[in-house]
Amino acid sequence: MAGNSAFLKAEPTLAWLGQFEPEDQPVAIALLRAMTLVSRDAFAEGLRALLLSRLAKGNGPIGVYVERELRHRHGIPFRLFKESKTKVRRAHGVGPPPVQPTQAYDADVGSEGLVAQMVSEVCRAHSQQVFNHPGPDAIRKYRIRRFVLVTDFIGSGKRARTYLQAAWRVRSVRSWWSGRATKGLSFEVVAYAATQTGRAVVELHPSRPKVHVVMGCPTLGTEFSNGDAYKLCVKYSPVPSSVMPPTGYAHGGALIAFAHGVPNNAPLILHKRGYGWAPLFPARVTSATRQHFSTAQDAETVRMHLVQMRQARLAEAGQVAGAKPHAQNLLMALAALSRPPREAEAISRKTGLTMIEVEAALKAALKNDLIDGQYRLTDLGHAQLKQARKAPADNPLSVEAPPFYYPSSLRAPQGLSS
Repeated sequence: MAGNSAFLKAEPTLAWLGQFEPEDQPVAIALLRAMTLVSRDAFAEGLRALLLSRLAKGNGPIGVYVERELRHRHGIPFRLFKESKTKVRRAHGVGPPPVQPTQAYDADVGSEGLVAQMVSEVCRAHSQQVFNHPGPDAIRKYRIRRFVLVTDFIGSGKRARTYLQAAWRVRSVRSWWSGRATKGLSFEVVAYAATQTGRAVVELHPSRPKVHVVMGCPTLGTEFSNGDAYKLCVKYSPVPSSVMPPTGYAHGGALIAFAHGVPNNAPLILHKRGYGWAPLFPARVTSATRQHFSTAQDAETVRMHLVQMRQARLAEAGQVAGAKPHAQNLLMALAALSRPPREAEAISRKTGLTMIEVEAALKAALKNDLIDGQYRLTDLGHAQLKQARKAPADNPLSVEAPPFYYPSSLRAPQGLSS
């Protein structure tokens, strides 16, 4: 959602919009405004900060794995680790490679290449505590008790769940997990963004993984309650609905684009070519427009968020757009909390803030008694929003700014039992 102004004015974007009939162009523009556009730097820095924050929370050595497509037979993934052929099956050997084509004739490397590079940097910087794709031998030797799967995006949740299932099929892994109450193996998934549906699919895996994201992912369902955008996708779909859903793979309707590509869960009008239709991101490649991708919260974007949250008077007042970053984030969070849903990820999706920024804003709001423990606005919180609707843009918000937490080191490892 953030920083879409330059993107909307780019020549490829204008050419794409020109394909719509005049009466449909406002909805198409609204669809693009609702998108989250992630630059390469924002992706790497955001995912790295989230991974470090997760690594700092918890004890003991950690195994980090990069999500990628795995080889399978009849839809069942091969086991992630090798097992002995003895009566009592025991996992052994090294871990899986972070990047590997599933077909010999297909050497393409997707987003896992970027994620693998970031993971390697983190592992080198914290080599005594973070291990890169450890196998069963290393898990036993270093007593690794946290399995952290890292990916760029969870759309349908199928790939992340398949990777977890590949590990789950290993008998030793299930054995380690069964002792989680006594420091057994636990599972986590770290992603830049996730759809609500995809996240639920992953969290329902038997390993009970905890999913953490940099920011919430807007979708057609979360951003357009009137159904206009869905009708637009159906009307201009370049592929018959009998072949593929107009809203993307698994009916995802994901409104997100990365500098390294667009997920297949995005509406087809964005990335599929059809008779008389030229996509904005051909073959899901964003090279023509990614120089305009930004997650920066400019004044126009802030006002757009507020209007979408039904805070038109607050947007007109200019208080939020003209405030300092910490005050702006806090006011955006308060505006988002004025109506449900009130979960942190929903706030991120409404405001375009990262989860780290949302958590910092919520912490400040709690400290200043602007919200209660259920993230509902207190009388003081309502009064603060009321005052912001009247205040000039240069009147700073009178709350203490909490420092953002970006861990540079992790906790010292503690002894764990097998």
